[in-house]
Amino acid sequence: MSGRNIGACAWAALCLAGCSLPPWQIGAPLNGHPSIPPYEARLTPREARETATRERAFGHQVLELGALGSLAQSERLAEAETARLCELLYARAESFRARGRAAPWSRDLERLARLDPAAGQRLVVERAAAAAAAGDAWKAIGARGEAQAAFDRAALLGGVARAWTAEPLPPPAAPPATLPSDLEGWVLAEPALSTRLLPLSAAFPAVLDDRPRALRWVEILLDEDPSSPDVLEVAALVFGRAGRFGGTDRMLMELTFHTPDRAAGLARGAAVWDRLGRPREACAQWIRAARWRDEAEDPNWGKAIACTRKDPGAGDWREIRAYVLQRARPEQRDALATALDAS
Repeated sequence: MSGRNIGACAWAALCLAGCSLPPWQIGAPLNGHPSIPPYEARLTPREARETATRERAFGHQVLELGALGSLAQSERLAEAETARLCELLYARAESFRARGRAAPWSRDLERLARLDPAAGQRLVVERAAAAAAAGDAWKAIGARGEAQAAFDRAALLGGVARAWTAEPLPPPAAPPATLPSDLEGWVLAEPALSTRLLPLSAAFPAVLDDRPRALRWVEILLDEDPSSPDVLEVAALVFGRAGRFGGTDRMLMELTFHTPDRAAGLARGAAVWDRLGRPREACAQWIRAARWRDEAEDPNWGKAIACTRKDPGAGDWREIRAYVLQRARPEQRDALATALDAS
């Protein structure tokens, strides 16, 4: 089977899901959002101030930060509110730094500097380091424009001081052994929702079963850090469970783009389709993941063959097997054939 034919199988399988939609779903949005939101997205200044006050009293820093951010967009922040928003932004930036998320770390520091130029000047060395790290992160995924902009910002800030080193941060806390009694309050207690929700959902996947709550969480996660593969995987899963498969597809495309090892990103997306019970899309994604490296020994070929055996409409597993064996070295073919047949 030629590489072009295998690629065509993957593309056809991806297109089949979209072409088989009923007429009333043709043209549905591909970002996971409903076409008409059920509520006004932006709070009025009065609502935002009341929300910030209430959520601070509850200890929900995630929601307090969001409400203060809405006030900042409308340019209605009082002096004390500006100081509090800067405090939360810095805490969230430190959380991103602890998890190696350079782009949102730099973004939050720059947002803080715009709100409080004096504080931004005090943090100029840290801002330069964050911008340089963000440039490295963008460069690693081939995003040249974003990388150059980040490097330029680091240079404008004076460059990275060789003598400066970031204070070490404790590693992110492990999820609790059991689910907190106040789950909502617990996950909202840090400035970044991802700090607690991502490890918790990995340990206890059932926390995403409440669809409306999970969709609210995803909106916050994507606002915090839309470039995180972990966030994008959760968003893809939640959108898929809500039947928003266009959103799932979009999130998995973004996940692949933001993963330096694109084959690994594609395989991660295939696993999401498997979890959603969508074998056709999963097969297409496994084939794409294997084709990315196009190495006979890639275990993704075994996944592609296994799924096409179960769903013949997704592709001909015999042709895939023959293609892989043809690419293998002669001395490897017998062992590889045995491994593929056992997949």
